[in-house]
Amino acid sequence: MVSRRGFLGLTAAAVAAAAGVRAAQTWTPDLPVFLSAARPADGVCEAYAVNTKLFYADRVYGYTDGVVDLLTELGVRTVRERVTSGSSPGALAQLAAMPRLAEQGIRWHPTVGLLEDWPEAAAATAAALGQLTGPYARAVGGDLGALLHSLGGCNEVDGQDDPQWPAHARLMQTELWRQARSQPLLADVPVAGPSTRTDVTVARAEALGDLSGVSDWGNAHLYLHGRSATPQIDPHLAILERCFPRAERWFFTESGYNNAPNDDAGPTVREQAAATYSVRAICDFFVRDSIYGRFELLDDPDRIDFTNQATVNATAERQAHFGLVAVPADSVSAATPETWRRKPEFHATRRLLRLMSDPGPVFRPDPFGIVMHGGAYVQQALVQKRDGRHYLLLWRDVDVATPYPDAARLPVNPTTVTVHLQTARPVAVYHPVLRGDPVHTQPPSTRLTVDLDGDLRVVEIG
Repeated sequence: MVSRRGFLGLTAAAVAAAAGVRAAQTWTPDLPVFLSAARPADGVCEAYAVNTKLFYADRVYGYTDGVVDLLTELGVRTVRERVTSGSSPGALAQLAAMPRLAEQGIRWHPTVGLLEDWPEAAAATAAALGQLTGPYARAVGGDLGALLHSLGGCNEVDGQDDPQWPAHARLMQTELWRQARSQPLLADVPVAGPSTRTDVTVARAEALGDLSGVSDWGNAHLYLHGRSATPQIDPHLAILERCFPRAERWFFTESGYNNAPNDDAGPTVREQAAATYSVRAICDFFVRDSIYGRFELLDDPDRIDFTNQATVNATAERQAHFGLVAVPADSVSAATPETWRRKPEFHATRRLLRLMSDPGPVFRPDPFGIVMHGGAYVQQALVQKRDGRHYLLLWRDVDVATPYPDAARLPVNPTTVTVHLQTARPVAVYHPVLRGDPVHTQPPSTRLTVDLDGDLRVVEIG
């Protein structure tokens, strides 16, 4: 038991260490962890984005009203998709949808240009940015700050069939930076670099080179292969710091989990496991000052023969099952919004975002002393809302399921975390994967215990 005197008697060194603890650090079960510094709770919401394809007018994203309704319900603040120009049905659908999302407080991260545009880099970039400063600016009354979250460079530049891809990627990124910074409507919009593949190597990162002079943020893709995100992020950042050594922030513009039942095209997991992993991943990226760009909102129709695993592999299309929302129909014409099914991950994410939502002016969170004991592979973050409530997010770096074809739930023995608070406070414990209301409450106290399995818990400290 840690007494009030114990808290007040912390040495200056211990207090300094407490304030500087990296929020995702795993602690040794027999040693205490001291926390005091908090971050704004709303930062968790800002650390999440979803990929959409509203410019695919002939696919399920063509049901624009349904897509806008889903995104609003989810509570996401940022969407990512490539900006398109011209008068194609997809470009017109995108132009109609993005201002509607802006009205709901959902901003856009448009990817600008394709690597293959490099021979006409200036013209291609001008066309894309002209779409933003022209039709889009008019649609939002000139306030592109309400529409745009950030701008992004070319997509997966190291995965193209182009032996000169590093030079061409740098050319496209330099042109994006030059033109964006020369236009008053875009001058304050952050610019992320080009993205690279999940399997990016040190050699490829070194070939691409330092892009810090033509980007504000780092950009990466990191698909999580049906495993815990916690141990995968830092090694990836270590590789790509060669390209973005002075990045103000990192945007992992594509990441997430796949629920396809085939076992011959990369690891995939059941929907419930993806829900557990994904809300933990939001926290993992948040504590690293990064944005988790979930790919993607919607599945595609996919007619699968479930007779046996061989027929599943022969008929299932892996690319059709990245979505937060399932599309059970066999065709786009039949896949109307009323047939869509929200997966467990959609609900878990919505609950977490709703719990953390606290929009408003910039504020400095108050420190709050916490000492924790016990637990293996436990990660933590401390945040605060503007009304004074603190929230302690707790999750574990453990795998919870095997991939397909078994896709079996792995047993995770709970570990008990004992939490000591510097002052007696009422407490409510939330389990976003399970439900939206608290699973446990207690009156003001300086001590509580949390039995932590594979799922995220959020402790509200009143």
